[in-house]
Amino acid sequence: MTGATVHIPTLATDRLTLGAFTLAHFEAFADFCATERSRFLGGPITERRDAWDSCMIHNGQWMARGYGAVWATETATGAPVGRFSLWHPITFDEPELSWVVFDGFEGKGYAAEGAAALRNWAFAEKGIGPLMSLIAPENARSVALAQRLGCAEEGRQAYKSGAEVIRFRHPDPRRVA
Repeated sequence: MTGATVHIPTLATDRLTLGAFTLAHFEAFADFCATERSRFLGGPITERRDAWDSCMIHNGQWMARGYGAVWATETATGAPVGRFSLWHPITFDEPELSWVVFDGFEGKGYAAEGAAALRNWAFAEKGIGPLMSLIAPENARSVALAQRLGCAEEGRQAYKSGAEVIRFRHPDPRRVA
């Protein structure tokens, strides 16, 4: 059996290291999924297997598309902070820049730092972008983050479930000051 080698980059910001998945990231993600904060991802869920499957789906995109999720670690402490992803299921015409920040790390600017790092990498290294993000209107923190990242609202769309999301377009990273 032969297998392809997939290179997941390591991206560094002032405070974060973004790179390959670890079991510590899984544990933090599974804990996050069991909370009400995961409601915009379909949670809360208590089955650890569902959290595992989500991690593996995001990681598997590296094999299928050559891009996917990077998992954030606080550089100073080694603590898992969250996941930043170029989420591109077969039901999307283009990749979505998505983010999850684990409990205890919100409100520190990590979401903006990690999202901007992955957005810039996607554009510079993969030629992907400007990216879009789909955000539930009631997800005030993510809406505010999209605005802080310079995104423009393109409109609204509904998932097959009927849930409505705002489609944000990220600016071209070459034009972000």
